[in-house]
Amino acid sequence: MTVPSHVIAHALCEEGPVYVYDLAVLRQRLARLDALPIRRKQVHFATMANDNPQVLSEIAAAGHGAFVNSARHLSLALSAGFSPDRIIFASSNMTPDEMRHCHSCGVHLVLDSLAQVEAFDAMASPDTAIGVRVNVGSAIDAPDIADEPSYRFGLLPEELTCAVERVRRLRICGAHSYFGTDIMSPATLAEGLRRLVNVAVSLPDLSYVDSGGGFGVPEEVGAPEFDLDTYGRLVAAELSGLESRLGRPVKLVIEPGRWLVAPIGWFFVRVVDVKRRPDRIFAGTAASVAQFPRPLVYPEKARHACEIVTCERSRALADRPIWLSGNSTYSRDFLARSVTLPEPEVGDLIAFHHAGAYCRSMVTRFLGKEMPVEIALNATARQPQLLSVAE
Repeated sequence: MTVPSHVIAHALCEEGPVYVYDLAVLRQRLARLDALPIRRKQVHFATMANDNPQVLSEIAAAGHGAFVNSARHLSLALSAGFSPDRIIFASSNMTPDEMRHCHSCGVHLVLDSLAQVEAFDAMASPDTAIGVRVNVGSAIDAPDIADEPSYRFGLLPEELTCAVERVRRLRICGAHSYFGTDIMSPATLAEGLRRLVNVAVSLPDLSYVDSGGGFGVPEEVGAPEFDLDTYGRLVAAELSGLESRLGRPVKLVIEPGRWLVAPIGWFFVRVVDVKRRPDRIFAGTAASVAQFPRPLVYPEKARHACEIVTCERSRALADRPIWLSGNSTYSRDFLARSVTLPEPEVGDLIAFHHAGAYCRSMVTRFLGKEMPVEIALNATARQPQLLSVAE
């Protein structure tokens, strides 16, 4: 487990906490998605995973799309270079003003309920194409797709016919489902798509299906990754079957989630204090979970492999587990809990892996901390570009 030397070199130039992104890694992962054996596909990256302008601009420049759920992220996506026809806006409980704004921008709406479809139908231009989110099950709280009638997202399958019958200005041309995040099993996502396809065939204007559910990212660096090849093979077969049933081409919208950007980023922070206790060592850092917030939002789930990058190879492992704590008075301010590292010392620089997704974008005003510095490394010249951190 090592951090690339060129990434460390730029992190060492900063005194405070810093995110470093390597856009070369992002381009490599985009290329892997391009190579999926699916004839008609469109990648849409969820901006909530990482709303860094340079990361978004890189994805837009590669010809891919964005998936947004707020007016602020819609503005970010447009500024980053995504054309309106490559932006999907999907949010439950949209207000009329949000609908009108999206419509005026020319982005594609995915609506979440029968009432929302009717509301937008009353204000949209004739022949406006939309998608609808459909509840065909989820894998949020289980390893496999399961029926979940109480799930808050989407129309029920039996409501689709009613939606088609009630619209006057709209064409319902897409069906979307969200199955969960960090799903490591390609078979689970393929089963979700199969369920969606079986419902979506009832839409007379169907031109795309959107299989929402982020590809999983392993907790440990070097552990087996999400099997992208198997995923491509399984969903290509599902899509081919759908096209045969309909007798026309259908596009697959792919939402790769954390998989695309988690491995492109690292979070760095200095050790500023060390407390030895009988059963553990508290290594106090110059950052907080307000600035590295996945452990704050998902304390029982979020695990980021970490290492001391300024440590001599000869330094022995600590004789007890290490808890990396934040510089606040919040009792649960832990960036990592019970990890194995060399004996920590004041001044050590610690790197957290897989920090490119749901980290920077979740930074919160809680605890009053500043936005960390961000550095995006150019893939060719390896020249860093500091971002404005004014928020």
